[in-house]
Amino acid sequence: MLFFKDVLPILKKHEITFEKSFRESGNIYTFVFRSDEKIKWNAGQHGAFIIKHEKIKKSIRAFSIASTDRDEYIEISTRVGDKPSEYKQALMNLKPGVKMNMRGPIGGFYLHNDKPTLMIAGGIGITPYKSIIKDIMASSNNYPQIVHLLYIDSKEEFIYQQELNKASNDNGVIIDYIKQREDLSKSIETFISKYENDANYFIAGSPQMIKSITALLRQHNIKNKNIIKDSFIGY
Repeated sequence: MLFFKDVLPILKKHEITFEKSFRESGNIYTFVFRSDEKIKWNAGQHGAFIIKHEKIKKSIRAFSIASTDRDEYIEISTRVGDKPSEYKQALMNLKPGVKMNMRGPIGGFYLHNDKPTLMIAGGIGITPYKSIIKDIMASSNNYPQIVHLLYIDSKEEFIYQQELNKASNDNGVIIDYIKQREDLSKSIETFISKYENDANYFIAGSPQMIKSITALLRQHNIKNKNIIKDSFIGY
């Protein structure tokens, strides 16, 4: 039943209005939208965003939402390279007041219980965690007492640092900014040694990263049911 609850919102289409965009760091840009209707979602879920102000071949793309439904705005972030796709170029061409559509938000990438939680982010894979951590800061829900975020970026373009550091200072969320893969593996193994299968392990990043970290977790006998993944393709 939980699966259907997490995917059925894809049938609902919302009209959203572009408000602004700005550069986070390097080639990472954030886009902010608003909606006249109240849209509910679980922190960490993603929406399917549909371009309609330009005619392009692939007009729909999924993005994790970096804001919470308390914020009353919808925020996404993505990399925009020197030769962006038609879709990303259309995002960059947005003007305030232009309309788009969003289906969802959907997905099971959110906190389901209060077990100790390790959140592993690779590069732009940090976006769903910003939403999750903001929700922890604002909510009285029964969230985990132990939340540890490992944020790896070889380019050291760590975005959202102000918000993340505030969560660390005010709510006790442990955050490690990591550059080297070896250091990431050691930190994961340290967490496993403490909590084993009495914890949840979230992974968000490239398919290759998710595959390798999942393999590491399985080598240490972490059960698949305790591994929650969010794959970022082409971001």
